[in-house]
Amino acid sequence: MVISSDIKTAIEMNMELMINQTKAYLPFLKVAFPGTRDLSELTFNMMVGNALTVFISQFAMRMQSPSESDFAEFGKIVEPYRNKVKAMF
Repeated sequence: MVISSDIKTAIEMNMELMINQTKAYLPFLKVAFPGTRDLSELTFNMMVGNALTVFISQFAMRMQSPSESDFAEFGKIVEPYRNKVKAMF
């Protein structure tokens, strides 16, 4: 099953919002988590966790459940944001 364009848009808008928020909080993140070996990976993983809730809730609002292929497509949607996060750190 292909994720509908409105769900994909919701995921992408959520990721872009979190990218912008991360830029604002970047100095705080660097000070608050000095022991983290890869802060960009930690940040990306937290963003994906947040986007996953958007993904699931978008399906729930449609009274549907995502399939295995939907989860695979979700991964493909969020993966390009990893480089955007790494570029900030």
